[in-house]
Amino acid sequence: MHLPQPPPQSMAAESSKNTAAPPPAVNPVQVTSTTKLAPLPIVHLAARKITNATTPVPSLSVDCDTMAITDILGDIATRHLDLEDIALTDIFLDVGSKMSVKINGVCVQFDYVVAHSDISTILEQLPGGGLDFKHSNRVIFGRTLHRLAAVIYDGSITGITIRVGRSVSGLLPVFEGLVEQKNVILCGPPNVGKTTTLREICKYLSRGKCLCLIDTSGEVCGETGDRSHIVGTSRVFRPADPAKQYTTLLDCVRNHSPDVIAIDELNTKEEVEVCQTIALRSIQMVASVHGNIQDLVLNPMLNKALGGSTNALVSDRVAINGRKVVVQRTTRPVFDVVINITRTSNGFEYSFIEDVADNVSRIMQGKPIHIRRRRMVGKELLESKEEVLYPCE
Repeated sequence: MHLPQPPPQSMAAESSKNTAAPPPAVNPVQVTSTTKLAPLPIVHLAARKITNATTPVPSLSVDCDTMAITDILGDIATRHLDLEDIALTDIFLDVGSKMSVKINGVCVQFDYVVAHSDISTILEQLPGGGLDFKHSNRVIFGRTLHRLAAVIYDGSITGITIRVGRSVSGLLPVFEGLVEQKNVILCGPPNVGKTTTLREICKYLSRGKCLCLIDTSGEVCGETGDRSHIVGTSRVFRPADPAKQYTTLLDCVRNHSPDVIAIDELNTKEEVEVCQTIALRSIQMVASVHGNIQDLVLNPMLNKALGGSTNALVSDRVAINGRKVVVQRTTRPVFDVVINITRTSNGFEYSFIEDVADNVSRIMQGKPIHIRRRRMVGKELLESKEEVLYPCE
């Protein structure tokens, strides 16, 4: 009786090699549960997170000339205000009322009652003694970024609003890789950092390029245009007449050979139309506007920046939720990327909406869009890709 002999060692090794299971495929996301999850419902301005990522980044550097505010306000500042608090954005002074400030978007009132003499003292600090408010009702104080706006009642100045101006360095990781060679528009309500972000983008995009910055209000670079460390090598233009900002845009195109044109605050239909012309000449555009992307889509004066809108009668087959009259885009958007800036308890969030033509159409159709959301927390850049519904009513 012959017992079976074991295979030679070399053959055994080869057999083992051939029958070994292949290494598992590496997937970006692994789901351990075998239960198939139903998609989460999309609700008003709620987001469904798709992916998350965290990247280490340098911390932000904030520069604010607090002494200038102390010089303007005197004892009011030294006794009542913490000007080192970066959450402090506005100071409100009205004759006969208690002074209040805005901190993290919330108004906080003090016991101090503002007197006529307080307003007079502030006006005396201005070169024109209050005449500076004549054209736009606001001025930039000296060589700072602080903005003063007048409250006028029956021809007299009865109050002052001070917007605390700060320059922030270190925001580059927020928008790096998403704004190069693209027309970019910054959206958001007042006081969320649109101008701050515009400064950093200008500083970044001006490297090796001719960037013309239209700073009509002086809020980007200050009253004197002192800009050496704020906007890189950008060339700064300030229109004599704020109502004719669009003529300065045209002048830049015709006479100054720009690679990039940036403008703080689009306000009129004429300015948007000039931006259309500039974009068709292969010149990169960067702009800011008040309101979020919903507001811009619904704004008849400015929505041409995102492709315009018109009401259209459609067939039953393509009617949206039974509605045969729907809103549609009329033309190609001027801007390729929308950066929607919002304030949260943890700071500011930046929602990047790319492929603007398709996503604006989806907003008009009541469909969710995909966004890339970024925010900086300490020395970390948090990024998530989310699905969000922006109702267009």
